[in-house]
Amino acid sequence: MDDISGACDSWNLDNLTAELRCAPLTGQIDVSHPELGLHRLALGAQSFEASLLCVRHEPTDDKSNRSRPWRVADAYVRGRDLVAAYQPSDDWPFSPQIYWGANVSDAATDRLSALSLLVSVQTHLLETWPHISVESQVKSDEVLLLQPGPGKEAAIHSLAPGEELVLPSTTTGCVLQRLAGTPFSYAEIMPAGDFREAAVCCSAEGICRTKWRLFADFLEKGVIWRARMQSLIVPRGNDVELTIAYCRAMDQRPLPLTT
Repeated sequence: MDDISGACDSWNLDNLTAELRCAPLTGQIDVSHPELGLHRLALGAQSFEASLLCVRHEPTDDKSNRSRPWRVADAYVRGRDLVAAYQPSDDWPFSPQIYWGANVSDAATDRLSALSLLVSVQTHLLETWPHISVESQVKSDEVLLLQPGPGKEAAIHSLAPGEELVLPSTTTGCVLQRLAGTPFSYAEIMPAGDFREAAVCCSAEGICRTKWRLFADFLEKGVIWRARMQSLIVPRGNDVELTIAYCRAMDQRPLPLTT
């Protein structure tokens, strides 16, 4: 793994396009189209087809809404975070902020890359329900659902092609995917209180899409809801152990402060 580890230059924001360089992972985000997520991805010199951490607001009966730019109020880089704030619209009266965070590879834990996502939302209306989802799509050899238990125990469930619905429990929700054609795995981890359900849909060809639906309660004026996700790229050989350890650590980690 030494040949693909390296420094984390993090984000370079040019107009509304942000380039991520956090070895071994590189990619791109269009801040005005967060529904496209992190794309044009590569691990070292090896590119792979995927879109990660796509943030979408729902419902959207009109498919053209998926390509309509979000109204960006502000976008900037702070440390290793890419931050974007958005204006409300007539048909979606919310003011979300999105924080994409990047971390350098960690030889001590064999973690190659870690990406964090924080979504916060508020509204000027008295009582609403913001429908926001976080979606990713990758090609995988195998998909596992992990649920840490007491002590060193953990439930591990391998998914067959089809759709599986994951509901929050008392611990974090975690989906681990073994990336096709690479010796690496990709994991998404979300605290139980930050999502209301997740759908994992895998095709017979190995294309797998995860969809995390955020915010289980209605949103009142003056209240800010926040949800966070952690994603990891780890070596496949000990991916389950590394991911479960990160799940347990995230259960005890408080929400970061935002401004």
